[in-house]
Amino acid sequence: MCAAEFTKMGKSVKIASHVGQGHGMHVIGGQAGHQPAYLTKAEVERLFAAIPDKDGRSRLLFDLIYRYGLRRIEAALIRREHLSDGRIWITRVKGGVSGEYPIHPRTRRLLWAYFAERGEDGRAFLFVTRQSGAGRLSPSTIYQLFQRYAEAAELPVDRRHPHVLRHSIAVHLMNAGWDVADVQDWLGHRDIASTMVYAAITNKRREARYEEALLSNEIAANNAS
Repeated sequence: MCAAEFTKMGKSVKIASHVGQGHGMHVIGGQAGHQPAYLTKAEVERLFAAIPDKDGRSRLLFDLIYRYGLRRIEAALIRREHLSDGRIWITRVKGGVSGEYPIHPRTRRLLWAYFAERGEDGRAFLFVTRQSGAGRLSPSTIYQLFQRYAEAAELPVDRRHPHVLRHSIAVHLMNAGWDVADVQDWLGHRDIASTMVYAAITNKRREARYEEALLSNEIAANNAS
């Protein structure tokens, strides 16, 4: 993608505001020993801050993984041609639903910085190795990069895996008031049952809807006084 095409990226996306989240680490309910976990807003921002400006590739890589709930291979599969008109195409794996997403303003700025750092090298994949050749970044390298910066950010040792970012954005979007069906669509889940685990661990949306219901004229015997 050339610079002229990239200037078309003007659209933004509704994303979690993260207002009012705690600063602790949370575990998503599940079977003992197999519980997926997520990071708080503060922990994700600490991770981002630990990545130096000179590593534009990693800054963009982990922003995308968090923001779009990507698996490592999904990030590795992004090609430059998948960026157009302020949108990005995500190829989902494991039976997920692939689709086109709006590009967040921060992501757009990171793309600009990364392309300026990388230059026009003619390589097809968005994330490429720094060795010779045109190969894409491998999932194992993505894992190693995440571990490096997770350690620098002093994240909990058992949360130093890039997949934790996929769980994190799901919880953060729920906390921002997104419906389960919206989060299902955002993560590319084919079955809503895969998304319901996140709804079970946050009460923010439920509490907000309850406050709205207290003001509704549609509910019987609803005088709060």
